[in-house]
Amino acid sequence: MTPPHYTAPIDDAIVTRITRDGRIGEVCMMLRRPAGHIWCAAKAYYPAHIARLLTGGIQPDEDPLAALYREIAEETGLQPHNHQLIFTITYHGVKPFITYAYLCDVSDDEPQSYDPAEQIHHFEALTATQLRQRATELRALPAISHPDIGGTWQAWGEFRAHCHEYLGAYLNDISAPREPSSPL
Repeated sequence: MTPPHYTAPIDDAIVTRITRDGRIGEVCMMLRRPAGHIWCAAKAYYPAHIARLLTGGIQPDEDPLAALYREIAEETGLQPHNHQLIFTITYHGVKPFITYAYLCDVSDDEPQSYDPAEQIHHFEALTATQLRQRATELRALPAISHPDIGGTWQAWGEFRAHCHEYLGAYLNDISAPREPSSPL
């Protein structure tokens, strides 16, 4: 089955910043612990209450799956047991940009960043409901510019909220009880 593909706008300043090194996309690393919580991370310069889904750039000529495993190792040190492409999002702005969102099962081990340039301050594990709430929080960030994101927190939050919403909905859907089939 082909995973869903979504489209969304992206702020021109944000996409210009994230594509400055030639990348045309990213992987969203949705790392699921055995109890179902998904690891998120906060960088040192993020607003205090925001930890978000982990993402990592796809280098020019790099396969998204290779980028997924490279980025998981660099940013968390965790070893995924499997991976599943859950959805993709194409963002339309001054430059096109795509997110490949992979759900990966991991152990209960605590993640540890091995890339100091990432500036990861802490990790936080969220439920499906908390992911959807985080999307709301991301969209409510102020329209204040920050040099590390290349635009305003508001535009960045709007961009980052999509993956949280789509994953939260997906996780709620797969855990929802199903109606039994009626006999013929």
